[in-house]
Amino acid sequence: DHEFPTVPFPNPEEKGALELATKFAEEHGCDIVLANDPDADRLAVAEKRQDGSGWNTLTGDQIGTMLGHWIWESIGKHCGKPVAMCASTVSSKMLAAIAKVEGFYFEDTLTGFKWIGSRSVELGKEGYRSLFAYEEAIGFCCGDVVADKDGLTALGVMTELAISVYGNGNTLTGHMQSLYDKYGEFVSNNGYYFCYEPLTIEKIINGMRNGGKYMTSVGPYEVESIRDLGYPGYDSTTENKKPKLPTSKSSPMITIRFKNGTVAQFRASGTEPKFKYYIELQGKPGVKRAIVERELDTMSKIILEKLLRPKENGLMSSKL
Repeated sequence: DHEFPTVPFPNPEEKGALELATKFAEEHGCDIVLANDPDADRLAVAEKRQDGSGWNTLTGDQIGTMLGHWIWESIGKHCGKPVAMCASTVSSKMLAAIAKVEGFYFEDTLTGFKWIGSRSVELGKEGYRSLFAYEEAIGFCCGDVVADKDGLTALGVMTELAISVYGNGNTLTGHMQSLYDKYGEFVSNNGYYFCYEPLTIEKIINGMRNGGKYMTSVGPYEVESIRDLGYPGYDSTTENKKPKLPTSKSSPMITIRFKNGTVAQFRASGTEPKFKYYIELQGKPGVKRAIVERELDTMSKIILEKLLRPKENGLMSSKL
């Protein structure tokens, strides 16, 4: 039925979209639900909790991290060529951390598979084998045959991973935790404010730029680097102070890396009256998730207040 009468909106990202699937799985003794969207370019994954308390829907970053790690372990290590992987810049930095430890190349791209796929192809031409790429909005590109997000190949690779994990007496949730234990807990606070005045967004971005004298700290937190993808662009980590990624006057994005491992990113939505933020803290291996969550919660409040000044700028939180 092309009208998809069983869900309010046929997008597996939406809350409640997997309810009928998990109910069916429960009735038939299944532990995992794999779901594609109508055009099958995305993949959602849910897993039954072992204590019987319901189902756990994995985030796009968790799926992407597991798929990337699995492809590295099963193919990348033995392919005889240097391996490259990509992810959109607003996705988790966990796969980048895994790449640093394991020895394969990782690169950020702009959001959208227009950028992710084209960069994967370019890396292939540079001598790498581009084996995986993803965006946190449950879009995954597994392998180097088609440089675009594909929910069907992602489903197939996730099935292989699940068979291996369950065959070893574990679960997908347990497997994800083993990756956190090895590489550190990655905790994120992503959200947005409603903002109906374009001039307000411009004011906030210009406040971060401070006339080209970019901040060295936010509250008590020291800044390690800043990248500004607005025009003309700025990147404190490059020799010429120009970013490697394309810049845009109409769609600026600012990324702030802090010395404690936090990455905070800000951009306006191109289609909705939203000012989006993505804040992630990488915990050191062995540090419990609850500790990292508390630190991120405290830091997020300071970052959002200092940089966005929601009350002063009339921003309305989506989390009210």
